[in-house]
Amino acid sequence: MEKSFVGFGPGSSPLPLRVNGEAGALIRRGRGRAALRQLYGLAAGLAAGWAVLYGQLAPFGLGLALGFGEDCFAACGAGAVLGLLLRGQGLRAVCLICAVGGAVVARWLWPRRYLPAALAGCGLLLGSAWCFKMYIGGDGLLFAGAEAVLAAGMGYVLRRSPPEKQGAGRLILVLCCAAALGGVTAGGFNVGLAASAAYSLALACRGKLQPALGGAAAAAAGLCCAAPGLACGGVGLCFGAALGLLAQGDKLVCIAFYMGGALAGVLAVQPPGAAFGTLAAIGAGAAACLLTPRRLLLRDPSLERDPAEGAGKPQLSAAATRLNAAAESLSSLADTVNRVYEGLPRRQEGWRWVIDSAHDALCANCGRREACWKEEYAVTMAGFEALRPILEEKQQLEAQDLPGQLSRCIHPAALSGTVTRAFALYKSRQEARVHAEAMRSALTEQYSAVAQALSALGDQIGSPGSPEPYKSGRVAAFFSSLGMPPLECAVTLDDLGRTRAAVSLPRARFSQGELSALAGEVGRLCRRSFETPQKLSCKGVTTLLFTEKPLLRALFGWAGAAAQGEVSGDAVQQFCSPTAAQMILCDGMGTGRPAAVDGNLAADLTGRLLRAGFTAELAARLVNVALALKSEEEGGATLDLLSVDLYTGTARIFKAGAAPGFIVHEGRARTVGEAGLPVGVLGGVNGQSKMVRLAAGDLAVLVSDGLLVDGPGWVLKQLELSAAGGEGAEQIAQTLVEAARARAGKSGRPDDITAAVLRLERY
Repeated sequence: MEKSFVGFGPGSSPLPLRVNGEAGALIRRGRGRAALRQLYGLAAGLAAGWAVLYGQLAPFGLGLALGFGEDCFAACGAGAVLGLLLRGQGLRAVCLICAVGGAVVARWLWPRRYLPAALAGCGLLLGSAWCFKMYIGGDGLLFAGAEAVLAAGMGYVLRRSPPEKQGAGRLILVLCCAAALGGVTAGGFNVGLAASAAYSLALACRGKLQPALGGAAAAAAGLCCAAPGLACGGVGLCFGAALGLLAQGDKLVCIAFYMGGALAGVLAVQPPGAAFGTLAAIGAGAAACLLTPRRLLLRDPSLERDPAEGAGKPQLSAAATRLNAAAESLSSLADTVNRVYEGLPRRQEGWRWVIDSAHDALCANCGRREACWKEEYAVTMAGFEALRPILEEKQQLEAQDLPGQLSRCIHPAALSGTVTRAFALYKSRQEARVHAEAMRSALTEQYSAVAQALSALGDQIGSPGSPEPYKSGRVAAFFSSLGMPPLECAVTLDDLGRTRAAVSLPRARFSQGELSALAGEVGRLCRRSFETPQKLSCKGVTTLLFTEKPLLRALFGWAGAAAQGEVSGDAVQQFCSPTAAQMILCDGMGTGRPAAVDGNLAADLTGRLLRAGFTAELAARLVNVALALKSEEEGGATLDLLSVDLYTGTARIFKAGAAPGFIVHEGRARTVGEAGLPVGVLGGVNGQSKMVRLAAGDLAVLVSDGLLVDGPGWVLKQLELSAAGGEGAEQIAQTLVEAARARAGKSGRPDDITAAVLRLERY
């Protein structure tokens, strides 16, 4: 295991992070990315310090120092100072160096604020020019003012549109680099023209219209600013990029079109002999593009957007609208299925159909048909009605079982066989109808429950809370400094004033210690105390959910005893979601393994649904469907659920067939909840919900009915004694179970016994 110390920004102390395995490799790669960012800033600053517009103005160094990102502006400033020193413009270079230094210092003192840095940089530039006006003259003072105005504008544009993503900021950087390299020549070969050709051709090969044309125009402008003689080459770049886009991403065709367009500029070069140098430079750029691997050249050039930029934007409302629309569709589908089912005619499902079937199969061709079904119709119908209880009991009919009303039949054996077959078909169709109705009920119940869950989720997404862009930006910059630029970062304030942060990263692994360290640093940035974040991973993305530490914390404990053997039908789950403490107790019907299957299934499904954001009622409905369709055998389980908001102490108790629970508030115990039907028995859920208020030191206890063999009175007294003695949750549960086992042994009525206890304490 390796221990490393990673800094998180100016003025922060190093935070120890214990890393090993994939997380350690991720942080090491992050350090490499951070180093590359510093080199990028240094190179850009060097080009900015070297670049000059029309041989007089040099605003790029100050402009880039004002506008580059928080992680590399200092390196950019150092590169700009180095470029100015290498360029050498006398006292005017000294003025620009003072301005760049002032801007860098101001950005360190007032991070993420543009105005103080702009005032410091431009003020120092103008002030130093004024001090040296007798040496640089009036023209030098005028040039300093122009540089200050241009640098302030460049810095503002770079702040609004960073060069890392497509936009005006990138065009400024292209202009700067083209101006810097445009003055570098070697025997008629212009390095800036070759680099500009390679850049604009690469954009054309990718088939991106606006970036290609904009990049070519910016490069051409930079070349013209560096040396007016490169104007024809710049025109060739623009023509070549425009024609290259016609290839629509085909690399070879694009290069051919590009070179054809570039010839328009090359042929205009005067004197004609100078055209060879221009053609060689453009050809070198095309060759560099040709040698670049296709998988790198044609990949999607769009970079990650600013993670703090999307906080609170309308796309959340669009997602909420789509979720609500899906919820309405599912709910409408469930209602439609129910209406269609209720409107279907009921055929071949009554005893009358058995009688009609016997008549059509046998009596219709009998010689006594007129006598039996017209003259003695009442007697015949009475005979068939007398057959019904016989068939219900024996499931088949013999000739000797025919009642007296039918003894006149001349085909008794054929009649008994026909009626037996018709009755068997009637019963099978009746069972199929019952099964189809159960499946239809389960299907529509699932549709309705999922529709309500989606609707609730849509409401949550549609009102995520008030965004805090400043804190979102700080948190995004912190993760970027770790080498893990977030895909999305949002810090919000909910209606109760609680701060939450959600950070989505490319999939990564974090140890528990690293998550705790991240919670501490993100809390420092947001000026809040955060819990260890919840980590969710899905489809290559890891999302960290930070929530404020609540006022209360939950201490869990439970104990149980099986009625016979070692398998209990009771199941318990206790866990904390981001904002609440959850406790579930399910008691399967009966004892032993069959009951354990139902109890554990109900508890496990309920826990999963609660973690996914379902409410207690919706979870109960889905668990009810699962238990009802689990098998052909009758089964079910009680559902006892307690959810405590750890910020406010509000507790919600949901019971479906469960035994009464217990609350101990301020030392006094009382029961909560009433009797009901378990889940998995009926088509719907007959549950009851109740709200209570808890505080630090209070207890909440859920029990199975086996613990109440002698009623709740002794439990109330025991809980008050345990609360007064300050016993822990585990000890209280063990005491209740042992006392209940002793009482059950005396009564001779064994049952599974379980007690689940939650105790609240100050955080």
